[in-house]
Parts: sequence; C-alpha cells; structure tokens
Amino acid sequence: MIELERVTVIYNRGTLDEKVALKNVDLLVEEGQFVVIVGANGAGKSTLMKVVVGEVKPTFGVCRIMGQVLKEEKIFKCGSIVCQDPNLGIFPNLSIEENLMLARKKGFRGLSFGRVDPKAIELLRSCELGLEENLKKRASKLSGGQKQALAMVMAVSSNPKLLLLDEHTASLDPKSTEKIMELTDRINKTLGTTILMITHDMSIAEQYGDTVIVMEDGRIVARIDKSKQKVQASQLKSMIKSKLTATT
Repeated sequence: MIELERVTVIYNRGTLDEKVALKNVDLLVEEGQFVVIVGANGAGKSTLMKVVVGEVKPTFGVCRIMGQVLKEEKIFKCGSIVCQDPNLGIFPNLSIEENLMLARKKGFRGLSFGRVDPKAIELLRSCELGLEENLKKRASKLSGGQKQALAMVMAVSSNPKLLLLDEHTASLDPKSTEKIMELTDRINKTLGTTILMITHDMSIAEQYGDTVIVMEDGRIVARIDKSKQKVQASQLKSMIKSKLTATT
C-alpha cells in the first residue's frame, strides 16, 4: 500500500536555512494495516505524511502508493486525510446531511447533491453522539467532537483505500477523543481501510493500531509489531524522552 525507500527530505537545500527533515527513511505499510506514528516535535512525522500525500517531493529516494511512484506536484487521490482542526474537514455552513452528500461525490465532477450513503448513517450512529438524529442541523452548530466524527465519516464516504490522520484527536476533550478513536478503529476493522495516524498521545498509541513507528531526528528509530510485542504508553514516553535527553 505505502512504500518509502531511502527517502530523504531537505528543506531550503543549499541555503543557510537548510534543514534535513527526513533521513533515509524506509517504511512499508501493508493494505489493511493500522500504523501509529509517534515522536517528539520536529521528529519528521508531519513531513513523512506530506510525502505520502505528494505535498512534498523527496530530495532523494522514492515513495510508492499502491505500486505507483508519486510524481512532483501530483497530490495523492486514492486517500483521505483528517487533520487536527475539526472545521477543516467539514462544510460549516451546510447541514450534516448535505456534508455527507458532498463527501460521497468526492472525485466526481460537479458539486450537486446526491444522497446519503446508509453506511455513513450507520457510522454516525455508532459514535453515539446523536448526529444521525439531527441530519438537518448546520455543521457549524456541532461540538468539536461531533464535527470531527462528521469529518471522519465524510473522509471514508468515497471508499478510500487509505486514511491519513494528522493528530485528529489533539483538540478534543477526553470523552470525544475516546469516541473518535473507537470510530477510527471501527473504520479500520469493518471497512478494511488502511490507516496511517500521527499522535502525541501515548495512551492512544498503546491502545490502538497494530504497529507503532517511533521517529526521532528525521529517522525511524523503532518499529513495534503489537502482535509480537506488548506496547505500553510509559514505554513509548521513556523512549521519546531518552531520545530528547541524548540530543540535549
């Protein structure tokens, strides 16, 4: 599904502001996997995500998605992304129902409204946030957790092969975070969607996903297969803390 081969990314190459964001990164994500990426600020997590979506071209190395090499300025079209800000994944001035209708038409010409996919309603219902009972409600009136739940359901309404999550629970309260992570896990397990997720919450990394990737200074320094090794939040925090201590 995702293959990075010796990927290096250098920003402002050849200038005084040169920064190496990724260093010889090798990564393989199989179809259907749920991979969690953790690391301190500046570890290279966001740059890795930008490489996957085609927003950033590797200075060296290659990135392949479903066997295809991403070319310069070609944004990856077979996936969806949900970011930290719930408002970025929805149309605030439209109703829940209208948001779902438009999301289902991703990749098709025109912005005319279609119909709501029953699968989307079931996913909303599974969140237990009351969204399926208020389909005519304007999205701007929803809570942060409700908005992010809607954004998640919208993101998978077009049946993407890959779902990219960039700290999608970071701005939510604990209860909403729990609901959104349960939805995330459900999307992976019931729809078979491959998930690549960045988080700073080590308890989430412990509880969810089948593989944890630890990044530090632009490199992948650990890969933990949960089927072979138990992962604890305290362990991950210690790994990241020790890396920071070693570099200061």
